[in-house]
Amino acid sequence: SIYRTLIQKMPTSKEKTGATRQSRDHAPSPLVPAVEHAARILLYFSKNNRGQANLTEICQALGIYKSRGHAILKTLAAYGFIERNDATKHYSLGPAVLTLSRSLLQHLDLRAIALPHLETLARETGCTALVGIVSEEHFIVIAKRDGGTPLGITIEVGHQFPLTAGAHGKALVAFLPEGERAKILKRKSLYFYGNPENYQKSRLTKELGTCRSQGYALDMGDLQPGIHAAAAPVFTVGDRVTGAVIAVGTFPKKAAPLIGAKVRDAAQTISRAMGAEL
Repeated sequence: SIYRTLIQKMPTSKEKTGATRQSRDHAPSPLVPAVEHAARILLYFSKNNRGQANLTEICQALGIYKSRGHAILKTLAAYGFIERNDATKHYSLGPAVLTLSRSLLQHLDLRAIALPHLETLARETGCTALVGIVSEEHFIVIAKRDGGTPLGITIEVGHQFPLTAGAHGKALVAFLPEGERAKILKRKSLYFYGNPENYQKSRLTKELGTCRSQGYALDMGDLQPGIHAAAAPVFTVGDRVTGAVIAVGTFPKKAAPLIGAKVRDAAQTISRAMGAEL
């Protein structure tokens, strides 16, 4: 039988002693209070919309004594992580935080982060899975994984698409800040439906709203008859749109929601690894 009856053996006193020792050895180490408070102060500022606060506000929000809070803030300020405005007595994040952020961003490699997720996406959908980045007026493919279907998608790494083309164009534009989105939509040539002559403002407005609601956009043969695509945006630190994940294939219309959801999930996982807070 593939089923087995699990018989739990009662431990001997010697085994109990060993288990207790092992449990103690693997018990989580206690946090260092001062370091914990310093970390909580920095995280407090990252979520504070005002970007600044006085000592009382900080200590009340974190539940720490003013004397301790003042000492920690003074130490953080000495290393540039916190700045104090002597006139208003307000604290804010210092330049050392930006230095750390730059160091992190320099070591974030979208291609390396995305590849395992592209492999999974291609295997589960049978589509060609792509990831690309925004570069001024273009979308550049930086990684690709084929889904193993007889029909090959001849899109190579390094290929440049118009920024507004097809599914990725809708996914990117839908999640841009309103000002940037309005600026792009004023362009003379828009490629959401292939040839700019096919552009329909009312149709696009509806599709962008659907994209923001569902988290992905579709192109069902507008760019190339018979070729379908689903795309979702990739975000980086500050929830800034930096690129998109795309699944391209010949999947039927009824499969589009499932494939779109898988693309969205892959893009969100990649975004979190890139520092986005989704």
